[in-house]
Amino acid sequence: GGWIDSLIMRCCDILFSFPDILLAIAIVAILGPGMINVIIAVAVFTVPSFARIIRSATISVKESLYVEVARSIGCKNWRILWVHIFPGTIQSMIVNFTMRVGTAILAASSLSFLGFGANVTEPDWGAMLSQGRNYLNTAPHIVLFPGILIFLTVLAFNLLGDGLRDTLDPKMS
Repeated sequence: GGWIDSLIMRCCDILFSFPDILLAIAIVAILGPGMINVIIAVAVFTVPSFARIIRSATISVKESLYVEVARSIGCKNWRILWVHIFPGTIQSMIVNFTMRVGTAILAASSLSFLGFGANVTEPDWGAMLSQGRNYLNTAPHIVLFPGILIFLTVLAFNLLGDGLRDTLDPKMS
């Protein structure tokens, strides 16, 4: 709560007003092509959703009875935060992280496909798709395998996140 929370959430609202890939393209266009800049761009559009989910989980745990009891017996705010609230939000962090990895892989591959990502000498699935599109008629396997690997990797992370959500959320069962 407070003005810091409000400021962070308004910054997240500003970042939410732009489509993810468009924001990433703008950031990479400003910073220049390269894998480090792609990572920064993907992080910039990933952080606001992460912040919203963690804020929601924190507010939910903060209003729990055991946090109220800890506050009533005189625990310091830092102890309440790290001993009582943080362990209650770790499940949301893990599940959200695994679900967002697939989105990050797709965004990084898209940026590389458009020419904003890795250099030609660096191995990257998006760059492989971009280079292989010239050979679709003669050698379709050049784009088939990177495309399948992107698909399978994103699917695996989404299934992992879904399984973790089902396992870690006691309300689901």
